[in-house]
Amino acid sequence: MRLLDRYIARKFLFVLGFAVVAFISIFIVIDLVERLSDYIDRDVPGLVIASYYFYFVPYIVVLMFPIAMLLASLFSIGQLSKHNELTAMKATGISLYRILAPVLLLGLVLSLGMMLFAEEVVPVANQRKAEIKDHYIDRLPQNLPARLSNIYLQDHFEASPAAAAQPAATSRRSRRVFIGFYNAEAKTAEKVSIQDYDSVFIVHRIDANTLHWRDNNWHAVHGYERTFANGSEVATKFDTLPLANLFFTPEVLTKVQRDPEEMSYRELQAFIRELTNNGGNPERWLVDLYLKISFPFANFIIVLFGAPLAVGRLRSSGAVGVALTLVIAFLYFGTVKTGQTLAQNGTFEPMFGAWMGNAIFLVAGIFVLIRARK
Repeated sequence: MRLLDRYIARKFLFVLGFAVVAFISIFIVIDLVERLSDYIDRDVPGLVIASYYFYFVPYIVVLMFPIAMLLASLFSIGQLSKHNELTAMKATGISLYRILAPVLLLGLVLSLGMMLFAEEVVPVANQRKAEIKDHYIDRLPQNLPARLSNIYLQDHFEASPAAAAQPAATSRRSRRVFIGFYNAEAKTAEKVSIQDYDSVFIVHRIDANTLHWRDNNWHAVHGYERTFANGSEVATKFDTLPLANLFFTPEVLTKVQRDPEEMSYRELQAFIRELTNNGGNPERWLVDLYLKISFPFANFIIVLFGAPLAVGRLRSSGAVGVALTLVIAFLYFGTVKTGQTLAQNGTFEPMFGAWMGNAIFLVAGIFVLIRARK
């Protein structure tokens, strides 16, 4: 059986390798033709273009690998069926499940490998690709300040012992921060209001024209500090007020600009945790987080669906295999995108939306495997 396993695995890996190279080539050629006029107009050096597509390749591999896996399973098993090799194997008493075992095992191993590849390689490559695109293709200045507007952050914190001793105070309070504009390059916020609440009652408020990040600390500039207690208000004007207890850093404010594809699972998970602590809605980002796990597993599920489907293709041509691959790929990616969109809109739970495509094709794959000719 080891010899037979190696024979089937070689057929599968040969088609897989050919499909991956073909998809990468087609993807790059199409993108190159589409952007060629931009490269010429902006006089982008050839080495830069080559570097751009070098960093583009990891993303293409992750995106197209499920289709390549499907094509490999359909063609490798389909060829065994077409040349009656499957019939000969089953005539010796080998079950169909045992024949397909090396292909399914390869699908599982490659899914785990693709998950590691997507975690360690793809985010770094996507970041570098984005930098090249911004600087050489879009011609954005490297020192162009990123500006965010209408930022709202929220946190819960323990009140100081002195505040907790007040009759109206509790040991647990909430803080709300409103920022009109934020300049990421200068690390400066404008039109800032910081409000501390005890239940529904405001107990402390700071209004400042600007907020600067200096010496690893926020400093409010030109504003008023107000304290509310027992129905009275005490207002103090300040020129500069250090704020050592603010819960966010400049990185928290700028991370939202990064695309999820430029973050690893751990980075995106940390960002979601910070976003949740700051009172933001993490559902959109949770869908992208769960997709970082579900999408690599599509490589195994798509093989589970495609391999038994190829068993019945006795005399089918290669064109039929390609057409079948395209139809299944269209249905799969359409299902994944639908689940992602509905989850981001709040119609589905993030976990369900991210795994919906895999769940449907897993059930369909098991059904096709059971119904396949034994």
